Amino acid sequence: MTNKIFITGGAGYVGSMLVPRLLKDGHSVTVIDLMWFGDDVIDAHPNLKLKSEIPGHDVVIHLACISNDPSVDLDPELGRSINLDAFRPLVEISKASGVSRFIYASSSSVYGVKSEPNVSEDMSLEPLTDYSKFKADCEKIIAEYQSDD
Repeated sequence: MTNKIFITGGAGYVGSMLVPRLLKDGHSVTVIDLMWFGDDVIDAHPNLKLKSEIPGHDVVIHLACISNDPSVDLDPELGRSINLDAFRPLVEISKASGVSRFIYASSSSVYGVKSEPNVSEDMSLEPLTDYSKFKADCEKIIAEYQSDD
C-alpha cells in the first residue's frame, strides 16, 4: 500500500535518510523544511513535493525541531517556537485534514537520568533541559489527540 506522506523536517538529519527510503518504497512524499542544510540535501524525485500543506495526506511524520540541548540554548525562543509552540497547531491541522497516522520523533532525553540499565516507554517522564521538556510536552499534547482508529 502506498501512502501520501507529509514530513516536517524532511531535509534534516533523520529526514534526509528517511525520505529517499519512503520514495524508494513507492510512497508520495511532501516535505516542509527550513532547509538549514541547503536545498540539495534531498535529490529530486517525481513523487517528491516541497510544500507547506497537509490536506490530501494519509500520514504526517513530524521530525522538525531545533535538535539537542546546545542548539536550543543558543536561541531559547526559537527552540520553543519550533519545538513546542508549532506542535499543537500541526496536530490539529493534521487531525482536521483527515490524516490517519501522525508519527512524532521524540527523544530518549524525556526520561532524564534513570538508575535502571534499560529505559522503556512506560517509565515516567523526567526531562531535565528545555529541549527535553519541549519533547515531553509534545508527547503529552499528542496523547490528547490519540484515537483508537
